[in-house]
Amino acid sequence: MARHFTFQLSNAVRVRRSPIQGRGVFAATHLPARRKLGEISGELVRLPMARKAIENAGQIYFIELTRTWALECSEGNAFKHLNHSCAPNCYLRVINKRVEVYTLCDIEAGMELTVDYGITPHKGGMRCQCGVANCRGLL
Repeated sequence: MARHFTFQLSNAVRVRRSPIQGRGVFAATHLPARRKLGEISGELVRLPMARKAIENAGQIYFIELTRTWALECSEGNAFKHLNHSCAPNCYLRVINKRVEVYTLCDIEAGMELTVDYGITPHKGGMRCQCGVANCRGLL
């Protein structure tokens, strides 16, 4: 049985058009380093079901939690719009099938919040669009 996890976002972040891709999450105020911003919400689903559902999807909104479970975030909160960067300013922490979002460093108001996606489930990988100097080129 699927469970939904929700978390109320603070006024510290906003979603708007991103220069990286689509929509992104941006700091509305100065965010200090090592601050918990909230949790990504979504539906807890079996990992094989999640992988099958995204086989032909252009955009993927899910996070592998364990070898068995994934958080399907397509109906989730604003954090589903976190874009990838090879030089991220935030990180995700998985605790008991919940996904928390933390800042890695001080983030000024207006900056886009990014995380390192790691390896994508897209067949053949996915071209990175982060634009940083040390970009890996492919996820």
